[in-house]
Amino acid sequence: MKWILSVFSFLMMAEISHAACDQTLSPGANVASAVSSAPAGATICLNAGSYGNVQFTNFSKSPRVTVQSVSGRTATLSANYYNASGIDLKSLTISGLDIRNGSRNITAQGNTFTGQTVINMGSNGGNYGDANILLDGNTFDGISVCTNCYEGRVEVISSLPCGVTISNNHFGGAGESDGIQMSAKGLKIGPGNVFEGIIQGNYGRHVDAIQGVGQSGTIITGNYFFNNTINIGFYDGGSSEQITHNVFGPPRDNLQNLQLGGIQGMIMAHNTFRNTIIAHGTKSGDTANSGWTVRDNIFVNSDLINSGDQLQCNNCVYNSNLFDASSSSRGTNALIGSPTFVGGSAPSTWAGYQLTSSSLGYRAASDGLDLGPSSFGGTPPPPPPVSLAAPTNLRVVSLAYNQVKVQWDSSSSSQSGFIVNRKAGSGSYAQAASVSSSTLSYTDAAVAASTQYCYQVKAYDSSSQSA
Repeated sequence: MKWILSVFSFLMMAEISHAACDQTLSPGANVASAVSSAPAGATICLNAGSYGNVQFTNFSKSPRVTVQSVSGRTATLSANYYNASGIDLKSLTISGLDIRNGSRNITAQGNTFTGQTVINMGSNGGNYGDANILLDGNTFDGISVCTNCYEGRVEVISSLPCGVTISNNHFGGAGESDGIQMSAKGLKIGPGNVFEGIIQGNYGRHVDAIQGVGQSGTIITGNYFFNNTINIGFYDGGSSEQITHNVFGPPRDNLQNLQLGGIQGMIMAHNTFRNTIIAHGTKSGDTANSGWTVRDNIFVNSDLINSGDQLQCNNCVYNSNLFDASSSSRGTNALIGSPTFVGGSAPSTWAGYQLTSSSLGYRAASDGLDLGPSSFGGTPPPPPPVSLAAPTNLRVVSLAYNQVKVQWDSSSSSQSGFIVNRKAGSGSYAQAASVSSSTLSYTDAAVAASTQYCYQVKAYDSSSQSA
């Protein structure tokens, strides 16, 4: 047998230190079939072009399989998930995305969306929850949805806690659609989303940055809104809502930019509002607003007004807010005066709304932090997920004419185990084995003479894998 161990060592160390494409497809290929047959943890790369509609149906991958463009976002597709799990979409142009019927453990990251995304876990979508779905770092710009479609560029539907997070995305560029519409329980929006230029204009349907319809337990945190007509429209009720750590910059129109009606229990804390009208009032026939806590916010040229058929907010508490005009002041422990932002009198970024150390409101919140978004004066934004450390010191030892032993060192104690992939000659990688976290070797007893083999070893857990 002719083994060239130096070649083995070079190739295998390269696979550990640099994530590579395990399989590369061109337009016309069956992407769903490739994903279904790929080894767990594989990365499938798509050359530039259109791949049509991809149907992921009735299969699951753990560790996950990633589908991504070879370069940029040059591969285009739409995708439907039906009882499919563990398939991530990255660096693609996506013309439509539909997720339903038990599909879970999915990340869409760094994509350009040109059509609607629907995540349906409701009664006509499988009636499930805790789906562990993440939309992160994507753009949803200039999207108009069809006449009979849901209204959101992203639509989330669930009656159970959904387990969906929407973070670090950009929603803008006009278009006849809400940024996000939800009929969901427990949707988390933020941190890091930017909503800008979502404008009602002459459109017949709602065009809001965020619209709720029968939602509850929503967390809207750490986002930046500006130049929109309506930032948040909760018109017909809700319960246990949280609106925290956001910046609401100047809106497009002098309207009621946040419309909050019929909400039973809400925390509105550590936000900064500039040139914004927040209206709380309830339609006749709905239960009046009640049980709100409004604290530690900054209101600059902004008003919190009563509006609607039922003006009251029952058992609502306003405490430790800063108003730049006494005529707008509400509640106890209010500060009256103008804050000073690090970005000047008209900041153009979320970070620009940090208070200077000499500003009114600095370290003056009820919890000892700054008024406005508290990451400036206390708790920092959540750190990015910690990637699994790749195994090191990969080596191969010949045991017999048809056997080699692959060995490696662990770099972490947090993985669930290791997967070993093998490639023969110029073929594609395929999974050869999956071993426990305490196993640091694998014996391959199915090798042929005069054939070059390459091996990958990757750590994995329930949601990710190492390089």
